[in-house]
Amino acid sequence: MNNAKKQNLVKQKFKVVADVYDQNYPFTDKPKFRRTRDYGTVSGSSLESVIESYTHKKQNINGLKQMLADKEPNCSIEEQTGILVYRSMKLPKSVMSYSQDKETGEYKWRKNFLVRYEGNNHYFGYLTEDERKNAYNRTRLIVANTSNPIINGNIATAWTKRLDIPFTVEEYKNNTPPTMQEIVVFKVSKVEHKQMKTNYIRTNSKLAKWVHKRFEKYSNQLNCTMPKYYINRRDMVEKFGNHMMNKTSDCTCIGRCWTNLIWIDVNYHDLRWGNDPKEFRKHLDNTIAHEMVHLKFGGKHHPLHVEHNGSKQRRAFDRRTNQVVRGKSYN
Repeated sequence: MNNAKKQNLVKQKFKVVADVYDQNYPFTDKPKFRRTRDYGTVSGSSLESVIESYTHKKQNINGLKQMLADKEPNCSIEEQTGILVYRSMKLPKSVMSYSQDKETGEYKWRKNFLVRYEGNNHYFGYLTEDERKNAYNRTRLIVANTSNPIINGNIATAWTKRLDIPFTVEEYKNNTPPTMQEIVVFKVSKVEHKQMKTNYIRTNSKLAKWVHKRFEKYSNQLNCTMPKYYINRRDMVEKFGNHMMNKTSDCTCIGRCWTNLIWIDVNYHDLRWGNDPKEFRKHLDNTIAHEMVHLKFGGKHHPLHVEHNGSKQRRAFDRRTNQVVRGKSYN
């Protein structure tokens, strides 16, 4: 089964909480604790990536750069509206909506100018010049009022400060200042994964017996001989030699089917979904069904032959696997 087993797909679990404080203007008093927000357990690749998904500091900095990315040679600001327009004597093929000056023959059009910040996509192409400046100033102030993450072992913290009303630099100078600011302190901690105690799964264990029953079930459904299968890498190496270490350690392999022989990487499933027993069994069961479909329909001579080389074949293969998991039988 050539499913991805790359490290970036082996997500880790993180606990996320945030303490919320209020501080009254002129922000000289000690902030008062209001409440704690519990975001529960989330998946992520690292402490930095998880805390960034809540503070958005890096994303906002990139957004500021994107806001200035409209300085193209054929881009200008329309005098009447302040909206960005593009002008050229030659019309790009991608442009569907445009107008043309009959005297000069010049084409004029607008296009989606997409900027991502604060966790969302924003369309800048139809904003006026003042609206774009205000968005830039607000985002710049948000960046200034967001800390960089502080990593200490398996814990990351960061804080953000937000005023109780949206404002720009000009509004802050000319109008009554806000009355309060909200301070949010995010804390992200890594949840240690409880892996299986040993890499060797005993044949009399509950898990091994459950796996055996799944192979029996799918062998009956598919009307094929029960295959020889392995769920311990050590057994395969002892039986077939050291070359099986590489065959079963391929970074793209969580299961593999040869002629009447199947390998299931149970330890990978435990690493990926072991924190949730229901998800662990679900994905392990799907991998067993996947390899049994290979066993039954892998031969090109079979009238129902199916493979997964390419996206179209992959969809067909997954449909067949899902049918088997739901109980469909074949002769």
